[in-house]
Amino acid sequence: MCLTLRKRKTKSGKKYKKKIYPEPSYKDLKTEDFIKECICCQNCKQIFNLGSNEIKIHCAGCDKFYHCGIAGQCVGDKCNLPTMLGSKHRLSWCIHCVPDIKKNKEKKDGLGECICYECI
Repeated sequence: MCLTLRKRKTKSGKKYKKKIYPEPSYKDLKTEDFIKECICCQNCKQIFNLGSNEIKIHCAGCDKFYHCGIAGQCVGDKCNLPTMLGSKHRLSWCIHCVPDIKKNKEKKDGLGECICYECI
């Protein structure tokens, strides 16, 4: 019977010290740094910076950004959510995430109404 086998098994695993990293400082960040960032429209694949205000919606179905190919805001009960201020917020949808019916055509500038799969 070997008594050293148990000691060898327990010592074989290396133990590392846990390191604490300092939290980064966010006081130095400015709004101009974020305005220069670019986002791609997922319909036409053009790139826009945030300062241009060309990106119109963030689709509730696919979580992508669009400036064209917008179906509109859903009028169903499941997509109307109350905000903290008490007003109603309606979710916006792209033309790829809504059923292909007459009401769900592409809207100019994202203004208009549609109905999603969840609210039919």
